[in-house]
Amino acid sequence: MGDLAISLAMKEQILLVGTGVSRERGTVLFRRGDPVAGIYLIRSGTISLVLEGANHSFPTRLLGAGSVVGLPATMAGSPYSLTAEVIRDAELTFVAREVLLECLRQQPALCFEVMELLSREISGTREAVKRR
Repeated sequence: MGDLAISLAMKEQILLVGTGVSRERGTVLFRRGDPVAGIYLIRSGTISLVLEGANHSFPTRLLGAGSVVGLPATMAGSPYSLTAEVIRDAELTFVAREVLLECLRQQPALCFEVMELLSREISGTREAVKRR
């Protein structure tokens, strides 16, 4: 599974400010092009990330417990670029974009972790595409 796991400190902060939600297999959390709402922390279950559309080489990525979904779009404030679907029933914590940004303002040390996560996302995507 993809490695977008977060630190214990970030996990604790997300659990503190987020809202717990349960989603069944087949539920789409967001689709490519949807307006950004926020991030999801996967507490259990599996989420797939796919690039919907014809003629692409982006491989499906599977994320499990401890990973965050939707971070690049949430930080950019732009529409989601991938589609996230629950493929194994999931327990999640949702954090709205505005709430996440306020947390980062109040705890600047977490900004470095966000930068690291975004860097890993970019590197992982490049490696996956290169292997295709």
